[in-house]
Amino acid sequence: MKILVIGTSVFTLPPKGYSGLEALVFEWSCLFQQAGHNVTVVCPEGSWFPEGIEIIPSKPRSDEEQSYALYKDRLLSGEWDAVLDSSWLWYTVLAQQENQKQLPVIHNYHSDPQFLGSPPPIEYPCIVSLSEDQGRLISMKWSPRWIYPKCRVVYNGIDLEFYKPNPNITQRSDRWLWLARYTPEKAPLEAIRLAKKCNVPLDLYGDTTIIADANYLNQVKAECEGSQIVFHEGVSREETVKLFQSHKAIIHIVAYNEAFGLVPVEAMACGMPVIVNRRGALPELVVNGKTGFVVDYPEEVESIIREDKVSAIKPEDCIEQAAKFSIEASAKGYLKLFDEMINQNIYW
Repeated sequence: MKILVIGTSVFTLPPKGYSGLEALVFEWSCLFQQAGHNVTVVCPEGSWFPEGIEIIPSKPRSDEEQSYALYKDRLLSGEWDAVLDSSWLWYTVLAQQENQKQLPVIHNYHSDPQFLGSPPPIEYPCIVSLSEDQGRLISMKWSPRWIYPKCRVVYNGIDLEFYKPNPNITQRSDRWLWLARYTPEKAPLEAIRLAKKCNVPLDLYGDTTIIADANYLNQVKAECEGSQIVFHEGVSREETVKLFQSHKAIIHIVAYNEAFGLVPVEAMACGMPVIVNRRGALPELVVNGKTGFVVDYPEEVESIIREDKVSAIKPEDCIEQAAKFSIEASAKGYLKLFDEMINQNIYW
């Protein structure tokens, strides 16, 4: 197959720091090529891919409409057998409207469905949700046009050769971890207040460049004090692995419906217990009481921390659960759907 993968214009690929969506676009593209397919990727100038993968370079941080102009004519010409659109605004829908016929395009969305607009005005949008929960919420948002399960589901995945325990670390530290973007939906302030209330040390790591509210970031910084609660800026993916390998456990309590949740899976792959709340896909990823805890109320987190319940979590159980979400399985899921569209003429 000739496959077009459309990414965002935010970060060059592979991303230099921690980034979920962009890392997935890079890894999917490489695995599609390894499976024998001809791959083209829309991504920012300065990106790097293995030899043989074509790059359509967009201006870094440019408007997605500008990126669309770079590949529109080739898309309309039917050059690609299959398209995976992981951009935010799905300009490929315009191509389908202009072409007035179904194109082999799969759309996925990497955030809370509440931020989605109206359903694409085409007969078969071919939406792939990143979890069962996201698919349900998309269908509910777009009802009565859609009746669940209209979305197909392909879970995101991680590189299990990259995220793994360090056999030289036999004892984790007593420091807890929070790792995400410093935004309200990722709830770093809540993690800080939990740590203070339970009197435990906490390290926070996160991106400070792609944020909408500088005041919120300053508020987070102001809450970090001394050696107990320590604020850190973003770090490389290699450094995040070391954090997952060495810290006690991760607090991942979010304030939105997370479409998947790469961080909890990456942490579990390194043998780290995770505490998540019952939002979005998180209950699909974590086995409550076995690989961490799925909570409904902040008081439950306090109890888990105070009673040190994470110490009973076995690293091997975490690793076994994370193995269900490999990047290889994710790529195979998309290739299967491409095959259905091309060879069986199945659209949804």
